[in-house]
Amino acid sequence: MNETETLSPAIPGELEEATHRLLNKACERDISLATAESCTGGMLASLLTDVPGVAHAFERGFVTYTDESKNEMLGVPKELLKEKGAVSKEVAIAMAEGAVERSRANMALAVTGFADKGEEPGLVHFACARAGRRTAHREEHFGPIGRGPTRVECLRVGIEMMTEML
Repeated sequence: MNETETLSPAIPGELEEATHRLLNKACERDISLATAESCTGGMLASLLTDVPGVAHAFERGFVTYTDESKNEMLGVPKELLKEKGAVSKEVAIAMAEGAVERSRANMALAVTGFADKGEEPGLVHFACARAGRRTAHREEHFGPIGRGPTRVECLRVGIEMMTEML
């Protein structure tokens, strides 16, 4: 595969390897994956569809950058968004669970945070939901490292959490 057709030039080698392992395990276990992304803008979905031969483990991605899209596409309650804010544990969990409910995937990873601006630059909440299991949450404080580096770190955490949930 031509590297210019994938995210490969921008992704650290160990993250690509971890993505391959995740997708191989998902295929072996017949688990389909989905993403619900805000601050990563679909980068995780792109990474999961870059791997030839096993990308079929990925079912779909939701890019929900606004509160309205989180509500409309994932069913995150408007009251929750208003009360807790889009960058919160509660919203991340609702996003992940909504992605499983509104797709054919068995498991979904949600990410919402401040990539480079906001109340706390680098604050990101992750949630991983899988049918029949308790939804996992993780909060990261990457600091003001910039939009690109924050997004790459989000990919790393997302792949880790999905691998752990398998």
